[in-house]
Amino acid sequence: MKVIRLLLLVTIKAMLILAVASWKSAGAANEKGQSYFGSAGNIQLESNDKSKDKLTDELKEIDRQWLHAATVQDTDYLKQLFADGMFEVQNGGGVVTGAEMRRYLSIPGRHVQITIDQVEVRGIYGDTAILTDRTTQAGTTADGRKITGLYMVMRVLHKIDGQWRAIGANMTPMKPSTNAKANVDVPAAVADKMATSGVEQELIDLDHKWIEASTNGSTAFLKELFGEGMFEVWPGGRIASGAEMLKEIATRKPGQIEGYSDQIQVRGVYGDTAILTDRRVRKGTSADGQDASGQWRVTRVLMKQGGRWHAVAAAMTPIE
Repeated sequence: MKVIRLLLLVTIKAMLILAVASWKSAGAANEKGQSYFGSAGNIQLESNDKSKDKLTDELKEIDRQWLHAATVQDTDYLKQLFADGMFEVQNGGGVVTGAEMRRYLSIPGRHVQITIDQVEVRGIYGDTAILTDRTTQAGTTADGRKITGLYMVMRVLHKIDGQWRAIGANMTPMKPSTNAKANVDVPAAVADKMATSGVEQELIDLDHKWIEASTNGSTAFLKELFGEGMFEVWPGGRIASGAEMLKEIATRKPGQIEGYSDQIQVRGVYGDTAILTDRRVRKGTSADGQDASGQWRVTRVLMKQGGRWHAVAAAMTPIE
């Protein structure tokens, strides 16, 4: 019996030593910024920073390939890249589908060089990624007309069947257009596109509430609406954070701004991601007395987090 007890004590002591050594090893690994996944005997080390950098580089490369394909008229690549509901808000506020974009780009005799820089991944939300870049266009159309332009572009990608696909883009001219100003009278509202589901109606209602709060300076509602990483591309191409938007809206006094949103169309719902467009009509002045009137086509991206829709991105394009 004494021998058996001695053996048991030795075994228990050895197990305790091994456990302490394993715990110290894990702590040392975590201090280096690594995390563990799996169970004992099947521990996998992964650097979160390296993984994030790799994904960021992948998304930026997709952006570059996208614009290269548009330059060399590689419509086969664009067909693979564009999801079924792909759309783009272009200069002047018009909205075109992915199929219309491919058809236009494939016209013989079109020679337009498209380059991008200042590519930045603004947010990655599960299978959805939002980027911005500065896009420059220069060349001629098939009928000889010159094309030049400088834009801040918001691009939205969603992973479908393991592949990143483009679901939306919004081009904002870097130079404000004088045609963006509204008339003296606020134009009459136009009906929104008919909702085809309860989710679409919820998003349309939320769009109206968003604009109502922005018009009236109700920052309390907007603080609840804006998700982490929220930003908006303003006319002229400036990118404002959610905090900057709230600061600007908070300066508005009752009656200083009037307006609404209409022509709301839910362009797609991809799981917990929704993307829509509307027409934003506004009349009034800014806090420093500058004319803040205008009409814009706006793309809005929302994510469902904790059972509620939160705004994570928006971009404005003057309607001409």
